[in-house]
Amino acid sequence: QSSYQTLLSAADTRCSNEVEVTSLASLFSVHGSIPSENQFVWALIPLPAVKEGNGDGAVAKAALKAQAHSSSAATYTLDCKVNNTNADVLRMNLSTMSNNGNVHDGDESFLLGILSRILVQWAAAQCSELSSSKADRKEVHLSLDPGSTFGGDYHMDANDLLSNNPIALFDDILENASSLEMSEMVSSSGNKLGVVPRPIVHKLNLLHRGIGMVVCKGRHITHDIPDETLPEVYCHQRTESKRVFPSLFDMFVGGVSTAGEDAILTASREIAEELGLLRALNDPSGDALTGPLFKCTVCTSYNRCVVTMFTYRCMNDEIIKWQEEEVQWGGWVSYRDIESSATLSINRLKDRGNWPGSGIGTDNTMLEIDRASGFEGETWDYVPDGLLVWEAWVRWRKAEA
Repeated sequence: QSSYQTLLSAADTRCSNEVEVTSLASLFSVHGSIPSENQFVWALIPLPAVKEGNGDGAVAKAALKAQAHSSSAATYTLDCKVNNTNADVLRMNLSTMSNNGNVHDGDESFLLGILSRILVQWAAAQCSELSSSKADRKEVHLSLDPGSTFGGDYHMDANDLLSNNPIALFDDILENASSLEMSEMVSSSGNKLGVVPRPIVHKLNLLHRGIGMVVCKGRHITHDIPDETLPEVYCHQRTESKRVFPSLFDMFVGGVSTAGEDAILTASREIAEELGLLRALNDPSGDALTGPLFKCTVCTSYNRCVVTMFTYRCMNDEIIKWQEEEVQWGGWVSYRDIESSATLSINRLKDRGNWPGSGIGTDNTMLEIDRASGFEGETWDYVPDGLLVWEAWVRWRKAEA
């Protein structure tokens, strides 16, 4: 616990200083810009409708990569203006415009209310008047969309607004907000836009950040290791009682980063919580973790995450202890067998029209299962999110090689 707190206190918790940002929220792509020094604008552009399968993930990912956006395509525009006429008080006024004349329904009102609270955090982080040297003596008066269902007026200390727990922004629209874990909505590059209670991240399918980790037996996997000498990898099967993807397999350990938590700290915490492996937490400067290796973005109809990848080196004297309510089986599997079983799982999703990725090589050599070892993974169905990360992992290894 003390190692975790030390690492957490050293983390860089600042919001993104990108002048233009792109993100995702519910059925919209979010495009942020700074037209002038004291104006911060988010345009919400509807994602193209997808009728079947998991194509909405591919559509959302394409929206993140789009370079040019027409403001006329926006359904809503959130406009935050900063007034700094008072030396001790910074005033921020946010208004929402419906660009097609429609009155938004309850669900969209809630979405707009949440995004307005994230936008003011991003705007405050860009404001020179709230730089670290000045924030201590600034009070911020916020006026968020007066008259709307989820609008409100707030008087906050600048440091609270810029912190990893600006709970005053959410107290009046969420029950028990003070007890909720906080996460970050991020831009397409994985940089923080603002802090939001974690349940809202999932409810509104906000783009957030997390980690993925390959647990290797005895040595890390690097791009210069010949395929025939790759170490075994730890795989696990989810319990039948899991609400999401019961009984499916995964070749990764993963998790969501909390607000202000550096990716390497998330990885250290998740491997300790999920598998009981403590070396990364107990010895942060040791060789338990390697990374960050690369980032990839997972987009599905239920999860949008910028994933930072690591490997964990599990030593022979370490004992893996998973949580019985989470995992019903776990074991070491050869890298070759994971390649083959993952490809077969992807092919089954593609045959059903449910594969949200672009596909990786499926040559015959990858499909050879080592039955002599007793492995029967040709029938394994993996968690789709994990397969998307696996797709990025395979590309990374090929590119590095």
